[in-house]
Amino acid sequence: MNEATPSVTVKKKNVSSLIDYCIENKIDFTVKSRTSSDEIDVEFIITNTQKAIALGMCLKELRIELNGLSVTPIAAIKASKKALSPKETGLTIGHGIVAEGEIEMAFDNALKFDLGSSN
Repeated sequence: MNEATPSVTVKKKNVSSLIDYCIENKIDFTVKSRTSSDEIDVEFIITNTQKAIALGMCLKELRIELNGLSVTPIAAIKASKKALSPKETGLTIGHGIVAEGEIEMAFDNALKFDLGSSN
């Protein structure tokens, strides 16, 4: 996939909403039909970052993924974080934080604020 011209593969029946979005937001695109199936390749010419972000949001809403882009789903990231033990994350429960078993910072000597008093 060329970074300057990202592309998606869309079924012919779903291409109209994507094309309408591109026309409405003045995103240049090229449509290439595949001969063997009912799918169409749409290639985008992105000119600035704002259009790229907006197009990405549109593709997410339409549940379309860019060709050649491998993204780790959020659920997999959350599951891997839950599986880590406290020693692997560098955090402990209690009076301090342990960073890889070397440094311990106790919160007993930290500044304490009395929110109930007035000046």
